[in-house]
Amino acid sequence: MFFFTSIIAFTVFGTLTVSSVLEPEWKGKVFPDPNPIEGNSIDGKYEKDHHGRIPMGVKNAKCDWGQDPEGFDGDLGPQSYTCLNDRSLYLPNPKMFPILKKDHIPKAFVPWHRCMNESIIYNQIIPTFGDHRPLWPKYGEYSFLPKQRWVHSLEHGSIVMLYHPCADHNEVNVLKTILKRCLYQYVITALNELEPEHPLVLVAWGVRLEISKVEPDIVLDFIRRHAFKAPEKVNRDGQYEENLIEAASTDLQGKEDNICPGY
Repeated sequence: MFFFTSIIAFTVFGTLTVSSVLEPEWKGKVFPDPNPIEGNSIDGKYEKDHHGRIPMGVKNAKCDWGQDPEGFDGDLGPQSYTCLNDRSLYLPNPKMFPILKKDHIPKAFVPWHRCMNESIIYNQIIPTFGDHRPLWPKYGEYSFLPKQRWVHSLEHGSIVMLYHPCADHNEVNVLKTILKRCLYQYVITALNELEPEHPLVLVAWGVRLEISKVEPDIVLDFIRRHAFKAPEKVNRDGQYEENLIEAASTDLQGKEDNICPGY
């Protein structure tokens, strides 16, 4: 089974260039789950949800206890959010146009909640959908947050902001400010796998915007078009908070019909 990624490049003339790239076969994304977990959530086993999955948002020492073993879903240490490269390679470049990439997700696709005894490997550096951990992160800004956590946020309609640790501080702060003024359901984290040409990325369910320099109109358009466009409409806060720097303000909580009111 294959899926397509549509790539839309914004040009200086305001036109769009669209091409499709054939991606390799899915890995770790199955429906239905061949190995569903049985039982109930009280004794360390689980009752299934209506999709046959283990339930989300249930802390349990035998599945997901809200913490990551060192190095399991990614290194949570300073090397994950510290610039170790030449900063000049990541400077904003006005000639490097923003790129919008869309993944085709079959309507029948259901992501599975995987316990901490299972590895989750994505076949893209920036996944826009897929299996994830049962506990999703609290909304806000993190020094580093594993993909296996924020992909769950995408399923709930959140916007995830990624930035390379070497990205220009001013550009990072401008993008953070816009996102924080737009909605409550956001997650911000460093990701040292991003390319120098596009060290800033916004991600929503099935789509991502890769940029070098923040263009507010393009950023606002992306957020307004793609926030809350996901399979699950869940606006309550998450349970995971390792490396949380600042929780999202609750001023915009429950105001999904008024995105980016400050702009």
